[in-house]
Amino acid sequence: MPRTPRGTLSHEAILERAGGIMDAEGLEAVTVRRLAQELGVRPMALYTYFRGKEEILSALYDRLLASLELPDSPDAGLDGVRRVMSGYFRLLSEHPALMRAGFGGEGDLRVSEVIYTLLLNAGLDRRTAVGVAASLVRFTMGSAAVYPERRSWDDDADHWNKVRGSLLELPADRYPVMRSFATDLPEFTQQEVFEFGVDLILRAAAPG
Repeated sequence: MPRTPRGTLSHEAILERAGGIMDAEGLEAVTVRRLAQELGVRPMALYTYFRGKEEILSALYDRLLASLELPDSPDAGLDGVRRVMSGYFRLLSEHPALMRAGFGGEGDLRVSEVIYTLLLNAGLDRRTAVGVAASLVRFTMGSAAVYPERRSWDDDADHWNKVRGSLLELPADRYPVMRSFATDLPEFTQQEVFEFGVDLILRAAAPG
């Protein structure tokens, strides 16, 4: 592994390499020793920028959350919340290891401030706003968690025909309703399923 040229090690260089390792191998693979090896420096060199692994991961989490596009207007309403959650879904789908990070730093606070501002300004009371925000985050994380293994469905043009074929093979006396979908099965991409669920939550919470 070539050594990092003198003077080129930086906060951003460390986070960039940490992100690559996290995406490829998971959070556990991100260690000070591994980063030093990848960057071609001694482990102690990293302590000039971070106090340890946890601080590196926390900074990486905040860095990725900062890439979310947040509404400029505090009155963007529930549509603004929808856009935030859509961006969050894409972020978690691209970096699934983030769901295990569990950091509550500046990045989380920034996103939470925007979401709660939008919900309250849309007319929701505080209890409803908390319930909606919690439901949206959990639904988004769940959707992103199953995305890697279901992403292939979107790429397989014959996927839904296979599903219909499987449904048609079900015993009609035991599964009449499920079997009926063989001839009338709506098709969804993973993104469409996610958007459908978010819309249900937001419509149920909309004032009036």
